[in-house]
Amino acid sequence: MAGRRFLSLPEVANFAVSVADGAVLPVYAIGGPTDAPAVLVGHANGLAAGSYGPWLRALAADVEVFAYDARGHGGASWPDGPLEQVFHVDRFADELAAVAAAVAARLGGRRLYLAGHSLGAASALRLAARGGALPWAAALLFEPPVFPDPRSPHFAEAAAKQTPLVERSARRRADWPSPEAFAALLGARGAFQRFRPDLLAAHCHATLRPLPQGGYTLACPPAVESMIFRNHRIADTWQRLPTIQAPLHFVGGDPDLPERGWVSAVLPEMAACISGARLTQLDGASHMMIPEQPERCRQLVLDGIADAEQAASRPGA
Repeated sequence: MAGRRFLSLPEVANFAVSVADGAVLPVYAIGGPTDAPAVLVGHANGLAAGSYGPWLRALAADVEVFAYDARGHGGASWPDGPLEQVFHVDRFADELAAVAAAVAARLGGRRLYLAGHSLGAASALRLAARGGALPWAAALLFEPPVFPDPRSPHFAEAAAKQTPLVERSARRRADWPSPEAFAALLGARGAFQRFRPDLLAAHCHATLRPLPQGGYTLACPPAVESMIFRNHRIADTWQRLPTIQAPLHFVGGDPDLPERGWVSAVLPEMAACISGARLTQLDGASHMMIPEQPERCRQLVLDGIADAEQAASRPGA
């Protein structure tokens, strides 16, 4: 088993959740009022729960907050085996179900909500598309990368942007002298230039694991990150979207950005596949909207929970 004594949020209480295939995931109890609803946050591919640390703590001023490191990330461990099987989209759905059930069991009947970003959002959609009861009352999904059907008008754009991403992530530099050196490089290019500085620093500390001989290495190995992108590229989740019956609110980036991601472009079509799904797209935001616009995204989470709580309190709900 690939494992390590490392936590992406070492300063907060945590507990472990084991999954049937042998993966073991750290779940972080960020804190918050214990008489309020609770939210579980799922992170993006290549990030970790700790990448959102300042944002999670801000959320915890109003609701109880939990987060977890998915397999291949942060302090999680995962079983040996072919990467295409260990990091299949269904394995991420399995572990999300296990983590959410473990968190819900701690809440004493209070409702649990989900806020998933990218990989965390796609895992929630995959679980919902498999049917059965979900362990959360409603979900806010920030740009789930569900690859479109070939008949989609955005299929060619998605393929043109996702294929190089799979290849680039496999070649990503793994070893770094320090989190600060990692931040200096990331902050000078791509979407990371748009991160709020404290969230960029949190991300770099949360995703670099110290090496015994000194220095650091990516907690999410490049081969794993690349395989996750690949597996979501070839998954059939899109075809399953019309079967989903769950309260969902999608949040997308700005489709008019010159450097828009394919998920921002395809998200309206994705949301339209699911009966009753809501869609909000954020002006000026990219796929990495939470570290770019943390206050706006925090308010969306809180507003979504408040709306769902109000609906649940109505007579006959």
